[in-house]
Amino acid sequence: DRTVRSVKQRTGYGKFKTLSGVVLSSDTKLQLLDSRLESKISKSCNFVDWNPFPVEFWCSQDKKQGINFAINNEGIVESILSETDTALLKYHAGAYLHWFSQYNVEKDQFESAFETVNKIVEDYNYSCR
Repeated sequence: DRTVRSVKQRTGYGKFKTLSGVVLSSDTKLQLLDSRLESKISKSCNFVDWNPFPVEFWCSQDKKQGINFAINNEGIVESILSETDTALLKYHAGAYLHWFSQYNVEKDQFESAFETVNKIVEDYNYSCR
């Protein structure tokens, strides 16, 4: 089935644990297919065991045709860590800090932001066990 094949390609099928997903469609008939489609998506997305309702179906009033599917999975952690590494290198080198100080952004705010990002990564790692 084309939908499931596309989902597998875009979600890193089997590679990442998925916390949840949302299917958005302008087609009201989609609600009739919920259980069949949910089963196919669930098999494709490697959902975490602790979420009893990992897929939600929303019907849009927008008349554009098509189905959109969004997921929340641990694949984002790699991107977050990569961006954080780059930001930390620049921060420790003092790059651009003078620009931020013009707007009263101090070093403790950067450090707090880095701590927040680390907490997000920890939470993803914990949630996706």
